[in-house]
Amino acid sequence: MAAVESKQVDPSAIERELMALWTAKSGPDGKAAMRACLLNLLVFAPDVSAGERARQVMADVLNRYPARAVLMIADREARASSLEAGVTLNCELRAGGGEEVCGEQVTLTAKGPAILDLPGTVLPLLLPDVPVFLWWQAGNPFSHPIFDHLVRAVDRVIVDSLTFAEPLASLANVAQALGNERFPAAIVDLGWSRLSPWRVLTAQIFDPPTIRSHLAQLERARITYAEGSPMLAWLFGGWLASRLGWKPTHQAPGLMRFEGGQTIEFSPAPAGEVDPGYFLGLHLLTRDGAAFEVARLPHACAATRLAVGDLKTERVVPMHYETLTEWLGRELNRLSRTPLFEAAVRLLAQTRRAPAAPQGPM
Repeated sequence: MAAVESKQVDPSAIERELMALWTAKSGPDGKAAMRACLLNLLVFAPDVSAGERARQVMADVLNRYPARAVLMIADREARASSLEAGVTLNCELRAGGGEEVCGEQVTLTAKGPAILDLPGTVLPLLLPDVPVFLWWQAGNPFSHPIFDHLVRAVDRVIVDSLTFAEPLASLANVAQALGNERFPAAIVDLGWSRLSPWRVLTAQIFDPPTIRSHLAQLERARITYAEGSPMLAWLFGGWLASRLGWKPTHQAPGLMRFEGGQTIEFSPAPAGEVDPGYFLGLHLLTRDGAAFEVARLPHACAATRLAVGDLKTERVVPMHYETLTEWLGRELNRLSRTPLFEAAVRLLAQTRRAPAAPQGPM
């Protein structure tokens, strides 16, 4: 992607400066680059370092989804209050030597108290007749003072539960918003996207009719994750239990119990080369002794194993571990709600309200 050099501008003159960039982009024959906008993308970065990471991801995303993108960087450490703005055109030549297609990026760096001024600057920049996405890059958006102002204009909020500093409390906020009919936007989680290949592998184990009957006999599950936040493991457990129709009765650190006597154990393990908090494996046991397993392997591979009576099999498959750009791009492809994610979050919220599990062996 080629980017027209970023230009620092007065925040009140962003539209005028963008138009000047488009004018300057015209060729000697007066032919301008194609202006494309599939969506509005708002990105909130909670600090300067997060803003730099977001800037790199946005450049890749805008290569695939020409948009008007607004990056909001909150510099909470600054003493003086100020709002700085920059504008850029991100352009890409179409394959085969076609026309050059450009999207727009506005970067707003808010220092100190000026963070509260971001909604008033951002909302007038939204282009009409195309959807509005808000990617809250890190942390819990529901506790931030500008979120309520931004979300009123948003169609879809993209959070990242792996970055929640207080996973239980933040999860409760997500569940509350999902249950509020007046909440204006659909909510999705990049943590949910990270789990997609593991959910698929798990479901595929039970595709054969002869194996599917064992689903009703499942009794114990152990989810292993790389030491760090348990959020992805919880989400996977919420998905598993909600699909199986299990009703939570008790909870404790690392353990959920359900009405039918089923349990889910969450087991941290050394991360090694895997990012903290990432999924490592799943082990399932049935009442009649059958066992099923999904395991992350080195070299971008995974294994599914089953032991049912005398039948023992292992299947090793290559895994495409997606990047943050791919996870984000996937969520920009749709506007609808994500029912399976919402069911998992609701179950986890119910589990949080359940009484503490009694002490003793599983």
